[in-house]
Amino acid sequence: MKKIAIIGYGAIAQYVFNTLKKNDILITSLICRKGREKQARSCLNKKIEVVSLIKDFKTLPSLILDCAGHKALKDYAPEALNKGIDFITLSAGALADDELLKNLKKAATSGKSNFYIASGAVGGLDLLTASKQGELKQVTYIGRKPPKGWLGSRAEEIINLSKLKNSSEIHFSGTAREAAKLYPKNANVAASIALAGIGLDKTKVKLIADGRISKNIHEIEIIGKFGSSTINIQGVSLPSNPKSSALAAMSMVAEVRRVLDLN
Repeated sequence: MKKIAIIGYGAIAQYVFNTLKKNDILITSLICRKGREKQARSCLNKKIEVVSLIKDFKTLPSLILDCAGHKALKDYAPEALNKGIDFITLSAGALADDELLKNLKKAATSGKSNFYIASGAVGGLDLLTASKQGELKQVTYIGRKPPKGWLGSRAEEIINLSKLKNSSEIHFSGTAREAAKLYPKNANVAASIALAGIGLDKTKVKLIADGRISKNIHEIEIIGKFGSSTINIQGVSLPSNPKSSALAAMSMVAEVRRVLDLN
């Protein structure tokens, strides 16, 4: 059985840990920031091995799951891949950094390992992948969240979120690359769509705070030689954290099962 490690112990990590356990897939170790070991164990499993550095593992895992965001990807993925450890991430937005992407590809080649991107809080990526085999002319992603969904993001500097009770306002319009860099905790979906389709610099993005909705709404508009398509996903959050997408957590579970050839 493969040894699996998980980075993080927040709402998404807890969902992934518990769901995989129910599927008889055991996560044997956890990576967290130094000084957080006790808290991490209490959230997942008191008996689990907890480390803050890959070099501290008693036995290296064969697969690492990143459920902790952009910094975790940057801090751990290059070293893990270089050591021959396969890596799955939900942090697609971090790949807007060309230097990081270059380093990941180099590390994977050097370590003969695999780097996977879970689809995250969105669907329809198979349609994008298929349609770009012809000519994919235009891809637009519109991300709409309740005002509280944008707390702690750049949106607070652009608009007054507290006043959007019965209205909506666009706080970003640009490319997927720009969105990923300016909204590191909110634009992983935009990056996933861009990477599956016409790229980070050609994919158009609009981000909207909407006081009239209670769910996160992801809309993808696609135009190509195949025709056109509009995909609309109304996602709910994990009960333990209104900022964490349930579908994103589910996509990590699905990707683990796919990588382990259990589907």
